[in-house]
Amino acid sequence: MNTRLLLPLGIFACLLGAGAVFAADTTAGGAIGSSARLDSSTITVLEVYCWRDWMPIVAQPGPDRGSPLRVRVRLQLDNSGGATRLAFHARVLDEAGNAYPITFGAQPNYRILPVAVAATYRELDPAARQAVDAKYGVVWSGALQPGEGREVELLASDGPYLPVGSDVRVELTWTDAQGASVSLTTGPATINRTD
Repeated sequence: MNTRLLLPLGIFACLLGAGAVFAADTTAGGAIGSSARLDSSTITVLEVYCWRDWMPIVAQPGPDRGSPLRVRVRLQLDNSGGATRLAFHARVLDEAGNAYPITFGAQPNYRILPVAVAATYRELDPAARQAVDAKYGVVWSGALQPGEGREVELLASDGPYLPVGSDVRVELTWTDAQGASVSLTTGPATINRTD
């Protein structure tokens, strides 16, 4: 029997027996799969990928001639209540805890198109594509319909010039239409290099 586990379990049982109330933490942290709840919406981190680019032509090169930090975050958003609208702001946290604002944009998610529409999408003229994108919400606008679940991919390319190989975390602070907010911090992600 594992005696190191008995003491924490005994303390937990005593707290439950004493009627202790555990409040939900409004800051989620840790690895992939971390989630936060805001009213009836749950936001879950699926993936975080960070890189800096040293391709032959780099827009806005830093002192080391590499690109600003680029970050991709994939999230699962699930709404178990009525229609809602979410907004967020983000920042990158380096290993020393310094915070850098970063601007994410939602990327198109063509996987949500019905099969028949997806099959003919490439043949559509630009105006028809724009109409399809709007009808099916290909680019997430921040709105979640009742019972809706969707995968959202966010991409930023205006991060700081941090060293390749160092770890960063992404902090996303979400706000709903009523002004309530919650912060979700990802687990550490290593900055990769592309050449």
